[in-house]
Amino acid sequence: MALERRTIVDAALGLLDEVGMDKLSTRRLAAELDVKGPSLYWHFKNMRELLDQMAEALLESSLPAAEAFPEDWQAWLAEGARGIRRAALSHRDGARLLAGSTPTARSASITFPAMAARLQAEGFRYREAQGALMGLARYAMGWALYEQLGPHRAANSDEAFEFGLQAMIVGIAQKVPAASQARVQHLRPL
Repeated sequence: MALERRTIVDAALGLLDEVGMDKLSTRRLAAELDVKGPSLYWHFKNMRELLDQMAEALLESSLPAAEAFPEDWQAWLAEGARGIRRAALSHRDGARLLAGSTPTARSASITFPAMAARLQAEGFRYREAQGALMGLARYAMGWALYEQLGPHRAANSDEAFEFGLQAMIVGIAQKVPAASQARVQHLRPL
């Protein structure tokens, strides 16, 4: 059986669920795939590249495309933050994986330039778009990291996450002059 990058990434995500981030290794992954370790390096030059691809795989199915919610940038940003949190919580140590990785942006739907361009079309300056995207991504990852590493998940974690998310987006709308001219819509009732 010829190995493909996606097969390796999927196996690595399965192994992550099984053993966690601290015990994930190319040696274990090669054993899981029933191949010799060096064959993995034909597809990935090192473990860092594999981890970045794993992070991208988590985000690909969770982030809304830049064209989603065409009339409502606030809802698009909120759904993006929710998607990051969902992706982080979808696998054991997923938040750690996302926080420590840089997706390769092979997927056109999750490239930073496309996301920033979406906000720039709404009147954001580039630095404002960058700040909004990075701030919300870090909020979502930090929240998920707490949920995965904390001693227990609070019963109202979803509600508290949404409250913070809405507060951030309302604040972003107020800080960005062109975007604040658009009406700030309620993102989702609590």
